[in-house]
Amino acid sequence: MFSILLRSCLVVLCAVALTSCKDKKKEARRVELRELMHGNANDPDMKVATEKARETLPEFLTALQKPAANQRQFMVRKTFPAKDGKQQILWVTDVTYDGTLLHGKIDDNTAQPGTGVAPDGKVSFPPSEIADWMFNEDGKAVGGYMLRALKNKMTEEEWGAITREIQFKE
Repeated sequence: MFSILLRSCLVVLCAVALTSCKDKKKEARRVELRELMHGNANDPDMKVATEKARETLPEFLTALQKPAANQRQFMVRKTFPAKDGKQQILWVTDVTYDGTLLHGKIDDNTAQPGTGVAPDGKVSFPPSEIADWMFNEDGKAVGGYMLRALKNKMTEEEWGAITREIQFKE
């Protein structure tokens, strides 16, 4: 009887230990992806993606100011400070451009405290502060360079979680 109880306890302990290891790996991966998304990983692919977004910014601004009938859902990613001294690159949606500043609202579930953003999430900033941009054209994503670079670093399951949040595809 005691050996059955001991064996049962060992099985439960092993199951808990395996779950704990899986949870730790999952959490470590989540942290790794967050660092990539927010530009804190010093990743060359993400750097190239940001450079590409900035090089093609005139294309975005032109479309934003005079969108074609098949263009909608304009959004940008902008860098903000984080409480831990790192940066956060967050999605800004409902974007408008007055010729000098972009205006929009933070719409990013990865935001951490310390951004300095007003409680209503409204922000205004010059286009030079954009880290990435994207819009929907005929149901497909135009731009989204950082997102595309991130996709190449994710598993299908991880990418699936992102695509469920986005209403248009590549």
